[in-house]
Amino acid sequence: MNQSNIDEIPIACRLSASDLVARQRVWQALLDTDLLAREPIPGGLRLTVRPGAGPQLDALIDLERDCCPWITFAVNGESVTMTAVGDGEEALRQMFTAI
Repeated sequence: MNQSNIDEIPIACRLSASDLVARQRVWQALLDTDLLAREPIPGGLRLTVRPGAGPQLDALIDLERDCCPWITFAVNGESVTMTAVGDGEEALRQMFTAI
């Protein structure tokens, strides 16, 4: 996907309200028990979970790729780097700071 296509993707979640609440609960459970670091980076943020929680993180990221195509995800074992362009950067940080 080229940069102009990325810029055209709306900053919106495709989940229904009830599915969004359920997804937030799953994220909250993972982050409450396994989060080691939440780091702001240029364009977004990086989350790092404890060793052993990588598969759970990876499964969540696979779900997020479907509902939030405006976010670019790069998973590396127990960490994920999430970035977005324009207003998406701030929206992304707010999403994962609120959880």
